[in-house]
Amino acid sequence: MLHETLAPLAEAVHSRIRDTLSPGRYEHSLRVARLSGDLCDRFSLDHASGYLAGLAHDLCKELPKEALMALAARDGREIGTIETKKPALLHGRAAAMVLVHEYGMEEGEITGAVRHHTFGDPALDPLSLVVYVADKLEPGRDQFPEEFRELVFGMELYPMTLAVLDHSIAYLESRGKLVSDESRRMRDALAKEVS
Repeated sequence: MLHETLAPLAEAVHSRIRDTLSPGRYEHSLRVARLSGDLCDRFSLDHASGYLAGLAHDLCKELPKEALMALAARDGREIGTIETKKPALLHGRAAAMVLVHEYGMEEGEITGAVRHHTFGDPALDPLSLVVYVADKLEPGRDQFPEEFRELVFGMELYPMTLAVLDHSIAYLESRGKLVSDESRRMRDALAKEVS
């Protein structure tokens, strides 16, 4: 699907999240969409793709776990241990499948960015990195101190993503939570690129 054809799809996704998500999650999705678009502009990526991926990233966030598991299973990928323990983590994979099966979008950068926004993308696809960062750094989230945001916003895409990922891993580990293999692989790949 070419980027110039994304406007009607973005409108449809926007209507859906407005009607189905809680007000807080809906506002979060709008902030992620705006920041994703802005970061795409900054890093010479397609603004419309970033905006749409940001809008759609939490499309399935508030679905029941049975629906999440059924949708995610449609992508043919294994459901990992962390996802089995906490099916809510499948919401990105589920949303990618909604884009494909309900909206007719072809698999590609946008569905990949939606799919990978939870754990990150070890393949380091730039749009996936942008949406991952935007989801973590949008101004309504309080996981990252303002000084950290100001620091990382001055970085290029790979160092910025690495800083956000390192902070996220440390945050999870400090709370005794598991870190996905996908996140660790992305961290290793980013560290090689940045060094």
